[in-house]
Amino acid sequence: MPIIRPKALTPGDRIGIVSPSSPVSLEDLEKGVKCFQDRGYHVEIAPHAMNQAGVAGQTYLAGDDAGRAEDINRFFARDDIDAIICARGGYGAIRLVDRLNWEVMRSHPKIFVGYSDITTIHLGIARHSGFVSFHGPMTAAHPNLSDPTKAQFWQMLESIEPVGELPTDTSAITTVVGGAAVGDLSGGCLCLLACSCGSKHAPNFDGKIVLIEDVGDAVYRADRNLWQLRNAGLFENAAGFVVGSLTNWRKFEADPPLNTPEMLFEEFFGSLGKPTVTGFPFGHEPNPLTLPLGVTAHLDADAKTLTLLDPAVHP
Repeated sequence: MPIIRPKALTPGDRIGIVSPSSPVSLEDLEKGVKCFQDRGYHVEIAPHAMNQAGVAGQTYLAGDDAGRAEDINRFFARDDIDAIICARGGYGAIRLVDRLNWEVMRSHPKIFVGYSDITTIHLGIARHSGFVSFHGPMTAAHPNLSDPTKAQFWQMLESIEPVGELPTDTSAITTVVGGAAVGDLSGGCLCLLACSCGSKHAPNFDGKIVLIEDVGDAVYRADRNLWQLRNAGLFENAAGFVVGSLTNWRKFEADPPLNTPEMLFEEFFGSLGKPTVTGFPFGHEPNPLTLPLGVTAHLDADAKTLTLLDPAVHP
């Protein structure tokens, strides 16, 4: 289906805050909301966003599944909500995908922002609703972002012009396989991409520039997730790869002293032979880039640059 661009944000618009995954603290939420208000936006917190629920006495979900899904569906259906930004990630979005109204979302496309566990919803949007969504920092993170990171976030959501080359420190990026590729951006958090295999929400990476990152995992588990995606055939026709990092990766007995994420990425993506860079600043980083999923980009792996060729939003 042809990609749909949501309407650009303008100060004075209304941003809705939802919690599709884990609970968020009131203090963190209020600080994040203030950042949006200081930019000139009205903010509405979804009715169930501050709830807590779980199983076996654990409160790892932001309320029950029906309420979390209802918040998303209602905010997409409402014409007075101009954008939806997730409060935080964690776990729980996978429990919602069959409760979300993808047809309503397609007929009411609007800016939707999140990453980490929210990858699951991004995959559903790409597969069933067909509009640009944003892999970017969530509400609770905004008070701690640097000014350049905040500026790039708002530029992505407010500018109707192609953003062009993304601002990065190329000295921190590694070329694994040289060359260039053009394709729409797709992907997200590695473990969620692997979990989607075999489901009706699994991604189609044919001709895409695939984004991959993760947090707090062992190298051997990242290795397993990458091979799950490869064995499922999802990487076979990809155009190229932009890899972030395995932030705060954990050492396990299965990780020899010299087994690092960098070594894994070099071996795995090197064997695929497609243009690939690693160490790109997005995802579970203190100051991550906001990346528009579905927008066409040019990857120059030799120059270590990623350039957006089209705008992410429309007037």
